[in-house]
Amino acid sequence: MKAESLNSHQLAKHLQYTDVRPEATQAEITTHLEKTLKYNFHAAMIAMCWVPMARKVLNGSGIFVATCIGLGTGHESLDAKISLIRECRALGADEVDYAPNMGFFLSGMHEDFQKEALEIVRAAQGIPVKAMLELGYIKDLEQRKTAIRLLDEAGMPWIKNSSGWGPGSEAASPENISLIRKTAIHAHVKASGKINSYEKAVALLNAGAELLGASAAPAIIDQVQGEASGY
Repeated sequence: MKAESLNSHQLAKHLQYTDVRPEATQAEITTHLEKTLKYNFHAAMIAMCWVPMARKVLNGSGIFVATCIGLGTGHESLDAKISLIRECRALGADEVDYAPNMGFFLSGMHEDFQKEALEIVRAAQGIPVKAMLELGYIKDLEQRKTAIRLLDEAGMPWIKNSSGWGPGSEAASPENISLIRKTAIHAHVKASGKINSYEKAVALLNAGAELLGASAAPAIIDQVQGEASGY
């Protein structure tokens, strides 16, 4: 089914409404969660400190509580990331996006890069984990394919084109989503990064994305232009 044929309710179920701003207040996150309920998005993506509150607000709605670790950096130690994954689970998160150690990959430390993914999947104990692969740091096409394959072979359930946040974040494009979709054999695909219009959302879904992470999710549903500063 072409994405342009989706009605607003169907499209909303492909959107994870995101607010991971470090300065976001409790009142702003409450409004964010209320909008998530109003539009019936797939998930609310919020910082892990707000997961318990999100659990209460979204209880019984069928909307998932998603969070992230290592946003924009990914250079925490493996043990630290495992501890953070376990804490996300303990807080009640349904899904966790994590930042792979791009320094490992760019150093040619492919075994360490893949081991990290393997251990994080194990620590998640069945909770969907998404690797926020920062393609913006990888300029060579074959190296991009290698990074995708390493994560896919590690059993990573989801691979993203970027976190949508930080210097390595590359705006989601049909080209990089198609690359992940064609390279990964098993992993699902999520797109993130400057998805701020209905037209972009449709193009990314048609390219093979199954979920979209966007701070402009309401604007996408309302088919109005989202803020250029969004993520």
